[in-house]
Amino acid sequence: MLRQFRRLAALSADERWLLAHAAAMVALVRIALWLLPFRWLCVRLRRASTVSGRLGAMPAGRLAWAVQAAARRVPGANCLTQAVAVQWLLARAGRAALLQIGVAKDAAQGFESHAWVEFEGQFLLEDGEVADRFAPILALRAE
Repeated sequence: MLRQFRRLAALSADERWLLAHAAAMVALVRIALWLLPFRWLCVRLRRASTVSGRLGAMPAGRLAWAVQAAARRVPGANCLTQAVAVQWLLARAGRAALLQIGVAKDAAQGFESHAWVEFEGQFLLEDGEVADRFAPILALRAE
């Protein structure tokens, strides 16, 4: 606990703000995914809320870092929760990103699904191997 507090204290004020914002977003998305139809959430993603200059100044990779850090402390924050949260933060930063949902069938593990975000040719939350392993079945773009 003390180590986590020291790491938090070592962050800049902007990074602490981003982490708090990402934690709220991850929690809201998780609750929305539990309680609301996915279609409703998709419509909300397409209607990007007002652009935040503070988020716009941060690199996309830092937004993904904040979501991943927050997701470790939110129960049930799976890959879909994280991908939706990152896409929403990017939309609020004024950047378009593509949320992809894919499937794969593995002899050992059976059927699997996964969600990830692509932004300007790079994979956020994942490495490039995800595209090789999972066949995309749904792509959602937030403008």
